Amino acid sequence: VIIDPHVKRDRNYYFFKEAEQKKLYVKNKAGDDYDGWCWPGASSYLDVTNPEVRSWFGGMLQPGKFKESTTNLFVWNDMNEPSVFNGPEVSMPKDAKNLAGVEHREWHNLYGFFHHWASMRGGKERDALAAPGAALAAQQRPFVLTRSYFAGSQRFGAMWTGDNAA
Repeated sequence: VIIDPHVKRDRNYYFFKEAEQKKLYVKNKAGDDYDGWCWPGASSYLDVTNPEVRSWFGGMLQPGKFKESTTNLFVWNDMNEPSVFNGPEVSMPKDAKNLAGVEHREWHNLYGFFHHWASMRGGKERDALAAPGAALAAQQRPFVLTRSYFAGSQRFGAMWTGDNAA
């Protein structure tokens, strides 16, 4: 399954609505939820720099939240640079802020790292709960592929280099 960090801005979509109610999105310089354009159109971006947001996001991989989730669900984290089609440099504006008020220019390279980490942690928690040998499942790393990479990302899974011009 492909999981992107941007969420379609649609109040009928449970995922968007819950994250909006919990105030989990990156903010623009005015303090409103940042609205960028990516695959689904108008999108909000989860603030995965925040540990509580990462925990919530990882928890969304649980079978009760993610309808098709299983212990052999493979995740491809795509567009987690983060990609914004209508943004400067095809990313968020540098003055967008995380929930701690720190500008995007300070954590841009960490965004994909934290998205990747949250997916791996969520997969491990899902597998530990679902597998009969939960202790063994908790020690194994679920398959998570990332598009964005930062030092240490290899601890959480593989990197896809399909868009690499090299």
